[in-house]
Amino acid sequence: MDLLKQCLRFREMLSAFVRRELRQRYVGSLLGWPWPFLQPMIMMAVYYVVFVNLMGIKMDNTWSSLLQTVNGGRAFDGDSFYVVLLCCGLLPWLATAEFLMRSVNTIPENGNLVKKVAFPAELLSISVLIAYFINLLVLVTVFCTVTFTFTGFVSPLIWMFPIVLILHAAFLLGLGYLLSTANVFVRDVGQLAPLAINLWFFLTPIVYVKEILAQNKELTWIWIFDWNPMTYMVDLYRYALVYPEELRYTIVDGVPVKLELADVMLRLGIFAAIALGTLVLGYRTFMAKKHRFADEI
Repeated sequence: MDLLKQCLRFREMLSAFVRRELRQRYVGSLLGWPWPFLQPMIMMAVYYVVFVNLMGIKMDNTWSSLLQTVNGGRAFDGDSFYVVLLCCGLLPWLATAEFLMRSVNTIPENGNLVKKVAFPAELLSISVLIAYFINLLVLVTVFCTVTFTFTGFVSPLIWMFPIVLILHAAFLLGLGYLLSTANVFVRDVGQLAPLAINLWFFLTPIVYVKEILAQNKELTWIWIFDWNPMTYMVDLYRYALVYPEELRYTIVDGVPVKLELADVMLRLGIFAAIALGTLVLGYRTFMAKKHRFADEI
């Protein structure tokens, strides 16, 4: 509530910070505003070429048969749907990675403001988050429009997307506070953050589908997905945006088992607890150390 009150009290300052953040990202570039669209599309194209064309990742027979059923038997193969899943997972991940790498240095980069006694430094991370989420919302809108045009799929859980978006923002804001606070006192955090984020990417089922991996009995590390908060986030984005009800399933002992609405709500509840817990921890840590920022930077 204190954070919300600060946002309302300094709303004009927060708005100015958001505009500044949006301008600074592309100032001096030739293309300017098209970059938020080009960067994700280029990354998606690269991942598609590497993982589909070069490494040959494909959807299994279970998915192919389900796709034909959902799509009325029309030609829509597993590889095409893999592209949809890849894009749906990459969009929130790219916003996550960019925000975390940017938020690490928010305090040192704004040292002249932080040293002012009355300045609400907690607004810096919020302004960065809002700027990145504006781009994310535009990209998600374009993605949903294109996906519906080519597939005709409409998730029955589309109503869940605003909730997922808010929880995603809360989770990132908490992490942003933790990283920015840690980087003030231990500058190695700024160097380790990109490495940790890259590792986190490959431990999150974005370029692969965990249900398919679970069918491989030799993989004994599948349990790591249950301890990865980003797994829940990516799954919830896919449930809310692209999964028809017939494609919501998991693997139990090598057998596909349909996920009911209660199962999805359970995953939403778990991620909500993680997101809100991270926000509370990050905000309290930030505010407890805030008085020392001016001396450290």
